[in-house]
Amino acid sequence: MTTLLVTFALVVGLALAVLLSVAAPPMRRRGSRLIARLDAWAGRVVPVVRHHRERAARQIADRLEAQRRSAGDERRTARAR
Repeated sequence: MTTLLVTFALVVGLALAVLLSVAAPPMRRRGSRLIARLDAWAGRVVPVVRHHRERAARQIADRLEAQRRSAGDERRTARAR
């Protein structure tokens, strides 16, 4: 049941994304309030999503660097033995 609901949500979301990508430009030219609301919402959401994405990328880079340093330390101690 959960798989069915997730699949349904993904299909509907993808269909809406395709529909809006095709229909938005002409609707925007006509001054559609729906598209104006979606543009305003996207204008608020996109910076927040970018911030979280950049923060996550920094955290992953820090973890990878720590792993590399740790692996380098382990190699040095193995050579010393």
